[in-house]
Amino acid sequence: MTEESMLRRTAWLQSGCNAFNSKKPKSKPMSFWTEQDVLEYIKRYDLPIASVYGEVVTRGADGNLYGSTLCDGCGKLCTTGCHRTGCVYCAFGAYEEKGEGRFQRLKRTHPRQYEYCMDGGAYDSDGFWKPAGGGLGMAHCIDEINKVFGKDFIKY
Repeated sequence: MTEESMLRRTAWLQSGCNAFNSKKPKSKPMSFWTEQDVLEYIKRYDLPIASVYGEVVTRGADGNLYGSTLCDGCGKLCTTGCHRTGCVYCAFGAYEEKGEGRFQRLKRTHPRQYEYCMDGGAYDSDGFWKPAGGGLGMAHCIDEINKVFGKDFIKY
């Protein structure tokens, strides 16, 4: 969405939603929607969303979450679960999370995927840590990062 970065906004201003005549033709039909547009659409048409997002509710100016009957239109819409998902195994930005981290949530909500993510891994003949043994080996990677930046820098 164009609201997410100046680069995306600039690209949209140059080509709009469809860039069919460029070197790499693209169609970006959601580019001009804002996050609030998407959440309002979901709420207005009572669309089902993935359970990891929770419910679409309103966050009032006081920071509290309200169902539509209490505070419809008095604040910004948000979800009670994940804000974004992306790749479930990605650790990018995980150190910035407050409260329950993505890997802790993965362990609670999807234990088999959590085990695959954390278990396994081995050093190859060149000394590089790589997925092996039925898992990605992220626990080792996170442990090494936590050794440098402190216990629970990334929580899992």
